[in-house]
Amino acid sequence: MLQARSFLPPCPQGAAQTPLPTIPITVVPHRRLRHYLVGSPDDTQHAIDRLHLLGYLERISWSHAIAIPANGLIIRPDGGDILRYSQRDRL
Repeated sequence: MLQARSFLPPCPQGAAQTPLPTIPITVVPHRRLRHYLVGSPDDTQHAIDRLHLLGYLERISWSHAIAIPANGLIIRPDGGDILRYSQRDRL
């Protein structure tokens, strides 16, 4: 025959139950991170593959290669460099 023991004191009859604590809900504004890769086609693809393997960004979330004009952007590329970008919601 099995016997079950309780190590907690019995609840008194008619006692009010303690209300559960309330958890405040905060609204976090939507924020997004933008990632830019500038480099050779092979180097940018390697970085994209590594970020995918780490589970950080999917390969399909990246743009196609964008040629950087000779006069550059705000950054100064080396000859033959391309630009790839992606964006991700912050966790």
